[in-house]
Amino acid sequence: MGQQYHRPMEPSTKEHAKVDSIDKTSRILSILQERIIGGNLVPGTELQSEKELAAQLGVSRFSLREALRVAEAQGLIRIQQGKRPVVASPSAVPATIMMGLALKRTRENLVDLVTARDGLECKIVRMAAEKITNTELHSLEENLKLMEIPGRDLDYYVAKDMEFHEIILKAARSLVFEIMLSPVTQLLKESRKATLGAGGIKRAMKLHQEIYLALLKHDPDEAEEKMRRHMKNAIEDLALLEKKRGL
Repeated sequence: MGQQYHRPMEPSTKEHAKVDSIDKTSRILSILQERIIGGNLVPGTELQSEKELAAQLGVSRFSLREALRVAEAQGLIRIQQGKRPVVASPSAVPATIMMGLALKRTRENLVDLVTARDGLECKIVRMAAEKITNTELHSLEENLKLMEIPGRDLDYYVAKDMEFHEIILKAARSLVFEIMLSPVTQLLKESRKATLGAGGIKRAMKLHQEIYLALLKHDPDEAEEKMRRHMKNAIEDLALLEKKRGL
């Protein structure tokens, strides 16, 4: 099959309105958002060239480029040198970055973050139990084998622990949950290191195995119950560590 061709986006009459000089970047960005989201443009659709868009909106190419950079940061478009901007595929990355920064600024207690993760992980594993593929089950199986290798440093086991949960998240097929969970997951990387280092590696491995077996049976209730126990252990371990540190 040849490469699919996406016809350049055509503006509507309403969109020909000139952008005034007040807050041009925001106004241009608003128009781009309306065209992409309101117009239900599929990923890969080409926008007009910078020259055409700037002329149509009555703005400088400098102002337009500023708006395009913001749109790219929001995950709406992809910009490649010498080519027209194209509509990007939906992704959790931009939202994850913004939410992660917001959470860092609130200085939330780590126990609160683990508690938030608890509710999300339990819902996610239920969805994954119904949708997980044989390929994803195989990935979980490989992950379990790799985590069982003795004598590695703590960072290795933290990485495998995060990978296990990431596979389950992808298996749930929910961009919404991915956006909600990813910032919390990254912020809790250090707490995972602390709890696993406090003797939790074997216990985590045991519950990973039990979660995997529940997913293998496509049993949402059992998968949720095992995940809830796993999260409960994490909350208790972290609360104990924070108490010892006088937090």
